[in-house]
Amino acid sequence: MIKKASIVLIVLVIGMVCIAGCTSDTGEATATPTPVPVQTPAPTTTPVAPVLVPQPTDVVPTTQFVDVAASKDPITGDITVSFRGGKGQAMVSDVEVVVISGTGTQTTKYIDLDAAGDKEAVFKVDDGEATRGEDRVIVTVTFNDAKSYKIYDDVLSRT
Repeated sequence: MIKKASIVLIVLVIGMVCIAGCTSDTGEATATPTPVPVQTPAPTTTPVAPVLVPQPTDVVPTTQFVDVAASKDPITGDITVSFRGGKGQAMVSDVEVVVISGTGTQTTKYIDLDAAGDKEAVFKVDDGEATRGEDRVIVTVTFNDAKSYKIYDDVLSRT
């Protein structure tokens, strides 16, 4: 009877081991993952706010001093930047005018000092170079010695 009980006990232990999975292969079968389509959200463009905060200008040596005037037409919104000369006007090689419009558009023009007539750059609203709101104007002057100075930086509006 003890022999029968021992055999039954061994069969039960083997059965439990089989049910528990302890006799499974050590090489596990890996299930191939099913690719799940990933939906990429549509790119959104956030308009970059234009930098309409004027920054400090450079100190120009008194012997090279030149002046510009910038104005915004109260009706059309067009911007006119005029070169007004100064002690250093004979040493100026380049006058660069940059307008950053309220929409973020940046337009660069140069004032031709060699041309006859008005020494100015005009930025038109109809061409998208300026707006009827606020626009920032930056003027940089380069001299014959290749030194550049930012001489004007201001925000203009029609009011």
